[in-house]
Amino acid sequence: MKKLFYKEQRLVKDRRQKNIPFYKLIVFKGKRRTLRRAEDRKKVIILDQYRPPLFVTILVILSLSLLDAALTLILLEKGAVELNPVMQFYITLGHRAFVMVKYGLTALALFIILMLDTVISSRYRFGSLIFPFCLLAFGSVIIWQLYLLASHS
Repeated sequence: MKKLFYKEQRLVKDRRQKNIPFYKLIVFKGKRRTLRRAEDRKKVIILDQYRPPLFVTILVILSLSLLDAALTLILLEKGAVELNPVMQFYITLGHRAFVMVKYGLTALALFIILMLDTVISSRYRFGSLIFPFCLLAFGSVIIWQLYLLASHS
């Protein structure tokens, strides 16, 4: 089988090769909400716009993380013990350090999951369930902490 080689016929540079400056993405919002091509879904591509329910889900997860930190500090004042050695270290540094690290780690994890969401969702059936699972996990922790507060008050 003979391979044919074609010479580029376009006079104008391919528009898809152009990088859009970050400030334009923020101010004008990009147009890409989904990935149309199957091969693009296998790559890590940052979309210009995300679905509003996804934004709300991430905000709820971050709020639950802050509530988890606050309830943990309340439980610690009532005599509970933090079992996570990493978080125990930050508690010894102070309440502010503990809350900032807990929130920061949650935000970083959510950012990574968001960036990999299209890749994970295209490769695995359960990929679209990652954010609902995070909600369930944080919700369960909050319910458990409220139960501990109610039973030991």
